[in-house]
Amino acid sequence: MAEQHERECAVCTNDFTTPKILPCGHLLCRQCVISWMDSKADAGCPLCRCPIVEQSDRSSSDTVDALPTDFVMEALVESARVLSKDHLCCVCEDVRADFICMQCQDMLCTMCTKAHRKLSATRSHDVESVSTVTPERLAASRPALCADHGDKQAEFFCREHRLAVCSACKANKHIVCLETNYLDNEIKSVQKSLTDLTKNLAEAEQKLEQAIGRLTSRLQEVDVSEQEDMAQVDKTCDRLHKLVEDVCNKLKDKCRKQHLKIRKSLCDVKTGLSYRVGKVTSHKHIVTRAVAVSPRPALIHMTQALTDRVNSLDLSADLQGDVWVTPLSSVECCQDVVRRIEDELLMLKIEPELDPQPPVLVIHDNCGKNIRLTNGNRTAETIQPDDSIDGVVVSRDPMLENVLYEVRVDSVTDVYNNLSLGVTRISPAHLPVTQWCTYLQHSVIIRPGRVLRQGERMRIPLRNKLMRLQVGSRVGVLVTSSNDLHLYINGQDQGVVAKNITQPLFALFSIGRSVTKVTALPTSMRT
Repeated sequence: MAEQHERECAVCTNDFTTPKILPCGHLLCRQCVISWMDSKADAGCPLCRCPIVEQSDRSSSDTVDALPTDFVMEALVESARVLSKDHLCCVCEDVRADFICMQCQDMLCTMCTKAHRKLSATRSHDVESVSTVTPERLAASRPALCADHGDKQAEFFCREHRLAVCSACKANKHIVCLETNYLDNEIKSVQKSLTDLTKNLAEAEQKLEQAIGRLTSRLQEVDVSEQEDMAQVDKTCDRLHKLVEDVCNKLKDKCRKQHLKIRKSLCDVKTGLSYRVGKVTSHKHIVTRAVAVSPRPALIHMTQALTDRVNSLDLSADLQGDVWVTPLSSVECCQDVVRRIEDELLMLKIEPELDPQPPVLVIHDNCGKNIRLTNGNRTAETIQPDDSIDGVVVSRDPMLENVLYEVRVDSVTDVYNNLSLGVTRISPAHLPVTQWCTYLQHSVIIRPGRVLRQGERMRIPLRNKLMRLQVGSRVGVLVTSSNDLHLYINGQDQGVVAKNITQPLFALFSIGRSVTKVTALPTSMRT
């Protein structure tokens, strides 16, 4: 049931006069919309700032006339106006009317009600107490009248002219019209369409509300994560006391910006969903109200416009994967800062000019004829992939202890790839990489198929991970100060794959068959 304030225009605060449905779903009087658009350039809805029209060279009146009219609200306003008048009998003078004819829309006193029920022309009409009739019921009971005669009952609907007509008009003016249907059948079809629209809008509203709820939970998780990270930052800075006060401020600022960026992104998505759910809710109210008032020929005029409008709305509630990105934890960053500061302090005592930064992984030029190096020798790509030959690329410089050397997979040709990696004691400057068998004799090779070195076998789960690398996957190797070789997949340590290996060593990666392109990533210190 529409409340009194729902029948009032938000601009003029009067009952609606020719209410127009804006793209956002809000209703305004036709003249109010025209005046609002004429008052400022690019005027949006005065309630929610939604654009009334994207671009139009037409006048404001033509633009507003192109918007659909809410005929149901128009009928509700008229019905409410009838019920709000002085309850005086339309026949007798100065006699209180306690009843109203739902079809004639006339107020009647008790005596006139009895006469009204006896007349052959009106005995089938519904006469009810004025105190029990609502504007919705009164609007729904209005008879369907012919668009041309006005005083005759409409029995047909001409789809070609979009008019409700009587049988006489159908036989004369609309006899050549190809699409003429019984009015009752047309109204039933419209009711079904409105019911379907209501269902779709209700489902979309529910999904959008659920998505907003999930975003709210994510925002809370981000807040908790920020609090935990900030506590870790404080703990780390307390360990360093006054010496690292500036580092503490920098870490906090970095952490805050990171969470602020994610929070802003989530808030933007939430705002967008709230904006869309406002549209959906507004249109759902319009459709629900239209269903409550049916049957009316006026519904037919607005059903197609409402259907087109709803079809143009974005009813999806899917959340992109970006909103589930977990902020990078500051724990590892803080620990890395402590290590770097400790190392730097130790190095200042011995050799102040040393650069504590980890080395850069660069591929040696000597990589064979079938491999092309680009990006400053950091990207390796096979020119003509061969199913029978693997290409090998080796780091230009010897590996340092506790430094992760890894590459990113940029191109694959098969679901089950055959990327091998490891370390070798042979400098690439001394041996062509095409002599693969020689490399095997002086290397530790981690292969998806089976063995590392003679007598060593890879764990089945680890082997499966190497066989299912995708574009974007990261693989790397690290040698500890204890001469243990670790395998890393997507930044995660898979454990020791070989022990007691002899240094110096060079990082080695094979490409050519299923993995045809890799790019060296920045190295990082690990413990």
